[in-house]
Amino acid sequence: MTILYIEKEKQKTLKKEILIEGIALHSGKDAAIRLKAAPADTGIIFYRSDLDKRIRLKAEPGSVVNLVRNTTIGSREIKEAKVSTVEHLMAAIWGSGIDNLEVEVSGPEIPVIDGSAYPYYQRIMDSGLKEQPQQRKVFKIEAPIYVRQHDSYITILPYAGFKISYTLDYQHPVIGSSYFEFDAEKIDFGEEIAKARTFGFAEEVEKLHKRGLALGGNLENAVLIEANKTVNPLRFENEFVRHKILDVIGDMFLNGRIMGHIIAIKSGHRLHVKLAEKIREKMLEEEN
Repeated sequence: MTILYIEKEKQKTLKKEILIEGIALHSGKDAAIRLKAAPADTGIIFYRSDLDKRIRLKAEPGSVVNLVRNTTIGSREIKEAKVSTVEHLMAAIWGSGIDNLEVEVSGPEIPVIDGSAYPYYQRIMDSGLKEQPQQRKVFKIEAPIYVRQHDSYITILPYAGFKISYTLDYQHPVIGSSYFEFDAEKIDFGEEIAKARTFGFAEEVEKLHKRGLALGGNLENAVLIEANKTVNPLRFENEFVRHKILDVIGDMFLNGRIMGHIIAIKSGHRLHVKLAEKIREKMLEEEN
């Protein structure tokens, strides 16, 4: 793996502070985030405003503490210092072109808004970005890295750009099998990926609620799937696979900006983060 300093691209942060409020998908409680500019070479930092001690949680694979239905980052030492459901926001930050950002969170979870990355992305783009003097740093994949679990796998291959090829395959008549390819140089993230919403099955709602999950889920922030149809209309015919690509982007951004081609088959957050961990190992080898 090679660390590239892109000569014609400068690092970017937010031009002005943004407040975003809503409800949390899993807890169902009110949630709010403040997005703030951060110095060059900071990366993406989260911290909880409701805790007595301000603990900086850097968005990186080593900070991930839970992967049940979402990606949660947290402190290994202080159990309550964690932030869950960061993946959609992380994807929006990646898509906007931001490299450095502070995210102040009012509680343990990010507000879900409409279940996609678009509301965050739109607010960031409306605020505008500020260029920083340092060159953007990109990690170029030079040899395949992969992770597999049963019939699901994800790999990253050398590629002069950033591309994700995802195959979704559910034993469910509404979802079935679908494939979509996102190439950052050719497809508009904001219009084609950011708007794809998370989805869930009506038959699972009661079970999830008993586990304290999806308590804030409703038809305004998720696509609900019944036995033979979706309860609410889709934004894209293949919205499910597009949302999976959105999740991959958010989870891969735990390592900052990467140059490579990701091929994923039936992968979820657990496999994404395992791949991110392997990429991080290679990055550290290069830095040392």
